[in-house]
Amino acid sequence: MNRPSEKFYGKQLVQEYEDLLNYCKADNRATPTNWGKVMAILETRKLPRHCWGFYDSLIMGYYHHYSVKQKVERFHKQIRYGAFMTHNPTHFKKLKDFLMNLKKNEWSYKWFDDFENNSPYPFYPSERLSS
Repeated sequence: MNRPSEKFYGKQLVQEYEDLLNYCKADNRATPTNWGKVMAILETRKLPRHCWGFYDSLIMGYYHHYSVKQKVERFHKQIRYGAFMTHNPTHFKKLKDFLMNLKKNEWSYKWFDDFENNSPYPFYPSERLSS
C-alpha cells in the first residue's frame, strides 16, 4: 500500500497509523484470534452492503478460502480504514487500544517456514509455550 499523505491526514495521524501497523507486523503477527472484534470496533456493518467485502474480516465461511497472506493484507486494510476512512474519530483509538492490549496468545502468526504463507491456516501459539 502507498504511504498516506501527511498533508491530507496530518503528520501525527500518519505516524500513529504507521506505528500501529508496524506493531501488528512485528514478531510475525498475522491477525488477532478475535478478528471479528475488529469489524465490531470499526462498525463495518453500518456501511452500505456493497462495501462490506472490502473491510470484513475473513472469518467463518471465508476462513478456509483465503491464505494467511491474504488475511494479513485484509487486516492491514482494516487498520488503514480505521485510521483514515471511518467517519468516527474514536474508531481508530478503540482499534489501537484493542490491538495494543492483546496478549501473545490472542494473535495468530505467520508460518516461518512458508515464505509465501499460502496455507489458509495460521499458527496459534499455546499458552503453555515459554518465551
